[in-house]
Amino acid sequence: MHKFRIYKEMIDIDYYVYFSKAYFAYNAYLKAKYPQLTDLDKNKKMKEDLVVRNKFRDLIKNAKHFKDDIISLRDIIGQSAITNNGDIINLDNVKIGEHQIIILFNDQYNGIQYFIKAIDAEKFTFTVGSKQSNSFLFENLETELASSKISVPQQSKVRSIITEHVQSYTINLSSEIEKLKNLNSLNPSEINELSEKLFKGFVEIIYKLRNALFHSEVEPNRDVMRVYKFAYFILRKVIKEIPNN
Repeated sequence: MHKFRIYKEMIDIDYYVYFSKAYFAYNAYLKAKYPQLTDLDKNKKMKEDLVVRNKFRDLIKNAKHFKDDIISLRDIIGQSAITNNGDIINLDNVKIGEHQIIILFNDQYNGIQYFIKAIDAEKFTFTVGSKQSNSFLFENLETELASSKISVPQQSKVRSIITEHVQSYTINLSSEIEKLKNLNSLNPSEINELSEKLFKGFVEIIYKLRNALFHSEVEPNRDVMRVYKFAYFILRKVIKEIPNN
């Protein structure tokens, strides 16, 4: 029975390996298309690749099980606690555009001077009156506001300006995926808009899953394996649709 137990454990498909092989093919396309760019910049360019985006839309509209695989990935990824660069990968706040270094607000409000800026490394700073914040990531906004010693109305003003900016280039991918369940009720324009958001979100999530796996941040278990299973199913179908030239 010892040999039986060993062979029994070996019969399951290792989706980490299959996802890796699919990503190698995907990366080969990126390297051929954008040979001079870094991996991060290739990922940004991919979100604007009209050929692949249109193939993704066609798969959503026509491919058997493609929508179901996306929904399944959404449902399981929240249970898996996979981390990329120390942050848990989730679908609630997914980048589909780029953080811009820009002054968001530089004016008086209720007699108080505000200066709010998006800075590099996807961080923000704000000054309200004489009180100046540290630089912080959006996910740490509430912590920074709480420690800033500005009033509650002032916190609300800063929060609304920064949140509005972040929402201009991020989406709740989980909510967008939910719309796939009623795809037949959407008109062609709505389907195109949804497909574009899902494609850009998928590119971002696949890149994070790739990083987590290749940088050994993954803690292997049944749920994590299922994440890579559905990620592989989706990525494989997309790759199969990309032209060879």
